[in-house]
Amino acid sequence: MSHKPLRKKVQHFLFHRILGGLVFQSSNYYENGKWYHRLKKSINQYLNERGAQTPFMFTKRECLEFWGSMNNASSSSGNRPQHYAVKEREIIDFLHEFWTPHVRFEDHILELGCNCGANLNWLRQLGYRHLSGVEINPNAVEEMRHSFPETADHVPVQVGSLDTVLSGMPDKSVDVVFTMGVAMHIHPADNAVFKDMKRVARKFICTMEPESANSNYVFARNYRRVFSRLGCPQLKSTVITHSNYPSVARKRGAVVRLFAAG
Repeated sequence: MSHKPLRKKVQHFLFHRILGGLVFQSSNYYENGKWYHRLKKSINQYLNERGAQTPFMFTKRECLEFWGSMNNASSSSGNRPQHYAVKEREIIDFLHEFWTPHVRFEDHILELGCNCGANLNWLRQLGYRHLSGVEINPNAVEEMRHSFPETADHVPVQVGSLDTVLSGMPDKSVDVVFTMGVAMHIHPADNAVFKDMKRVARKFICTMEPESANSNYVFARNYRRVFSRLGCPQLKSTVITHSNYPSVARKRGAVVRLFAAG
């Protein structure tokens, strides 16, 4: 990404930084806000849910290169694998409480975009034993072996992009598919991933995503609409705020949804 030709660098600056910042990008993570936040959210969700690919966003290839090459020396320090390795357990305690009693300890749970496996590690410590993951970044999977060696020994992780790995999985091959801050990075060109999520899940789909934020590699969507169009009814939902879930306030603005896979 740092070796783009001059033309691409100029395009990136004009579209992603100038025009995109004015009419496309939104750092607002909340469901409600000022009228222009709500308008931006509605426009962005409409475009992304329909697979529109505007010049304001990274291409699918750029997104895959960005996430696939992240390592512990990357300039984007918040996205380094070792950053995810120190993730707090409280968010998994919250997830466990949220999806209980629908999701059970004996269910096979697949995490999409598991990075270095922190979520899988905490789920395993809670008592979930049938776990697996998909992760595009081999550096993150290597970090899993370093940070959570026991979990790495017991939890299989397939390395590859979500569209490639999921499309090769058999129908109804897992009980639960979940994402946490990952579906928001699925490029609009890859909206078929959501169909595959429904196809491979026997019982449930769970999303914990900021549905309003939008940028050149963050794509706002209303996941209730996304999955209801696929025939997956929503069973429950909540929005994380400072006041209602103080222990996981770092995820404030995330909308948590549980769907029946149908």
